[in-house]
Amino acid sequence: MILHPRPSPIAAAMYQLRDIGVDAIILHGPSGCCFRTARLLEIDGIRVFTSAMGENDFIFGAMDKLREVIEEVLEYLKKETPKSEKYKIGIVGTCASMIIGEDLESLVDDFDDIIIPVDIHSGLVDNTVGAIRAMDGALNAGLIEYSEYERQKKMLVCATDVEKKRGMAKNRYLKPTYEDDLEKFVNILKETDSKIKQGKDVKIACVLNAKKETAYLFSDPLLELNKHFNCINIANLDENIGFDKVRADAKNISEEFSKNGFKIDYITGGLDEYPITGEKAISYLKKINPDIVVVSGVPHALLIENLKEINPKVITVGISDGPRLYHPIKEVYNYGIIELDAHAKVLGKKNIVKSRFGEILSFMKF
Repeated sequence: MILHPRPSPIAAAMYQLRDIGVDAIILHGPSGCCFRTARLLEIDGIRVFTSAMGENDFIFGAMDKLREVIEEVLEYLKKETPKSEKYKIGIVGTCASMIIGEDLESLVDDFDDIIIPVDIHSGLVDNTVGAIRAMDGALNAGLIEYSEYERQKKMLVCATDVEKKRGMAKNRYLKPTYEDDLEKFVNILKETDSKIKQGKDVKIACVLNAKKETAYLFSDPLLELNKHFNCINIANLDENIGFDKVRADAKNISEEFSKNGFKIDYITGGLDEYPITGEKAISYLKKINPDIVVVSGVPHALLIENLKEINPKVITVGISDGPRLYHPIKEVYNYGIIELDAHAKVLGKKNIVKSRFGEILSFMKF
């Protein structure tokens, strides 16, 4: 049982529906449910509605009300974004709809357009369950192939495993901290620059192991490091894996690296494969045997301690999102750097977004 706040399965379902390519999402619950996620997804171009359940609905049910909302949403879409094919609408459950036993599956045959029911609530232990149930709905609607469903489900299960063993869910309570080792690592970079100018060989490896669109932010510190040092770059930027949006995000980041004159030396997998791409990253790092390794995104998905076994002197740095991840990162990395609100900063973006660490590096004169 985890006592600190955790990501919501409802939010995870909504993000997964976004990746699947729905035209709109309807939350079947009170208008305030998952407000922050709904607002952020609208920045990303997804229209989010609610059935605005109230006290009477909690007693008498709100399925008729939900059908009316679906009809209203379809009218809105036909007016605002007309198209010839069927519209895809995700219907996401909430604690309120679950408690009173609303039957979201019964809506599927009531409309000519594609309705994707996701029977979910916040009482589930793992947020990834929400994403898996969204995949269930998409599979039943014929929107994805079974092979892709199985791959995605495997990634989501692996993501949960990473967080339970090495991340946000490894302890009953993780104390947040808003301090990190950014200043200490900047001093190490200054020392490194001095060594290089003295003719010493210092090998720096940059690893991007980021989750989906958060890669737009977590790529930035690596891009800035490349501007100052001759880095070897490893990244989960395979442009041929995942839903269309995930592939496009990988392509955008790769192209921006290329425009700046830098290349990705090793590709470990796709942006939705971050729970497992760490294994390939470690195998490449063992071959490179760097003096400094900077892992940005989900650094705790890498068994970085395996690298330390062959090179105890290697300096390791993990960059991630959220004040509760600093201590788990510090258990396996020499230094931890925290970027706040990564998701909020990248939604709606199609290019690399400035990070706190990257901003500092951009103004530094080594």
